[in-house]
Amino acid sequence: MGNMRLLLAVLYVLIEIDKGAFVNPCDEENHSILPNGGWRGTACKRTREKSICDRYIETGKNKWYKVLGHDDKLPRKMAEGPVRMFYCGTNYPLYLPKGSHPTTDGTIVTKNACMHAGSDVCKKQYPVQILKCGTFYLYNLSRPDSCDVAYCFGENLECSKPDPCEEKNRLNLPVSGDRSTSCQEKSLKLCDSVLRNSWYRPMNGNVDVKMPTSCVERNSCGTEAPIWLNGLGPSLTDKTVDMKACVNLGKTNKCSCDREIDIQVRNCSSFLVYNLTSTPNCPERYCFGNTGECHVDSKGIRLSYPLI
Repeated sequence: MGNMRLLLAVLYVLIEIDKGAFVNPCDEENHSILPNGGWRGTACKRTREKSICDRYIETGKNKWYKVLGHDDKLPRKMAEGPVRMFYCGTNYPLYLPKGSHPTTDGTIVTKNACMHAGSDVCKKQYPVQILKCGTFYLYNLSRPDSCDVAYCFGENLECSKPDPCEEKNRLNLPVSGDRSTSCQEKSLKLCDSVLRNSWYRPMNGNVDVKMPTSCVERNSCGTEAPIWLNGLGPSLTDKTVDMKACVNLGKTNKCSCDREIDIQVRNCSSFLVYNLTSTPNCPERYCFGNTGECHVDSKGIRLSYPLI
């Protein structure tokens, strides 16, 4: 009965959103990630270099936003204020009145968000629709009529860590052909034990390459124990997910997942970046790409190129 009530509630919402159009905003493909999510916390003070302006966000009847900073584990709720000026990564923060969020799944409510400016904690108001989707909320926002005004998300949250999508906050991982799954050479025993723990953008020349997401056989990628990604990376732009990378040690068969390494993968719209750690043993190596030639080294075990 509980599931049936939820289904009926969601259907009602869908009909009310757009008569005759059966689109569920709660589905991942039917909502967007609000830009600059990680800098919208109420404890995130704006900087001289960065002030969020929501004057130009996309709006519309079915334009729903989820708010997720790149290093957030869970989506954020809009702040219920008041909120101090010069926080939430902007000059004039927008916040909801206390108790604005609905508690029933599938319910949409409309509330006025207040703008704090000077001594007036609610100088202007902008209507916001809020939809509860199980464990998270979606927001249909109004566009402010001036800049340096932005919506707040995340009670008492500090500014996000540096975004690895920005070049200054990551390292490039040069990917040669011997890192690819097509390199299958038993004499190669390359190792990533000297790899610096950091965010990486893997590139073969000027071309972005990805970690394989299906099991890689032993003696591939220029090593004995290749490492591959157990699952698909994030499909949404600006999203970071915790994932497991599998080490194939050949304990069960030619293609296996004998040990896991915790990594993170972030979607930077046109490319992916990976938060990698050095391997604890040799010869173990991360795989990237599926084309390229091996470069045979007769010296036996050697380390991958150390990044500094």
